[in-house]
Amino acid sequence: MNKLLLSELIIDIGNTSIAFALFKNNKVNLFIKMKTNLMLRHDEVYSFFEKNFDFNVNQVFISSVVPVLNGILENVIFSFFKIKPLFISFDLNYNLTFNPYKSGKFLLGSDVFANLVAAIENYLLENVLVADLGTACTVFAVSRQDGILGGLINSGPLINFNSLLDNAYLLKKFPISTPSNLLEKTTSGSVNSGLFYQYKYLIEGVYRDIKKMYNKEFSLIITGGNANLLLPLIEVEFIFNIYLTVEGIRILGNSNCL
Repeated sequence: MNKLLLSELIIDIGNTSIAFALFKNNKVNLFIKMKTNLMLRHDEVYSFFEKNFDFNVNQVFISSVVPVLNGILENVIFSFFKIKPLFISFDLNYNLTFNPYKSGKFLLGSDVFANLVAAIENYLLENVLVADLGTACTVFAVSRQDGILGGLINSGPLINFNSLLDNAYLLKKFPISTPSNLLEKTTSGSVNSGLFYQYKYLIEGVYRDIKKMYNKEFSLIITGGNANLLLPLIEVEFIFNIYLTVEGIRILGNSNCL
């Protein structure tokens, strides 16, 4: 079997899952995830690659917020592709169309940094608020003129949901879903309403406040694996891009000044 030639493999090692994206012609050709396991073994990851990646790869870029897994992924990638991956981070030198550091020094996870870079580089926008709903909920602002402005971090929907179930004696497990109403009349419905409306008000509230704070218009981009259930509730204009993080990792990898 002739392997397809896809030049870039992008990996986002997150707290809940590890996302793998293969890019062809500047677009995501394959997007797949595996559950994050701090005890992952070399043979498990190698078998995952054998099953899913029948491709030739020229470059591998990785963002990781779980450093204990970095060595395993690096070793498997070198064994499988004979490539040494580049781990992107906020403190490397990049050749971008804007200066993310213009507002001063910062210390950010590489996934948040990738989101903000992709928001500016991939869209013809000047000021952007990026909300990422994953294991954590991150809401950060970035400006083409002023760089990364900062943001806030909260626990994500599933963390809040599971914590409530674990600590409320009478609550039993039930599916989470987009609430039909703000005020629900059942316990499960009220939990779903409380769960998702808090993120609606958080995102919309920050969005409105930063426009007043900076006296500028901001665009809103939403991403993250837990975002879909929230989107029907958002009442301001937004862009949804599930691939924003891997796109940002790819941009940073290709613009890295070694």
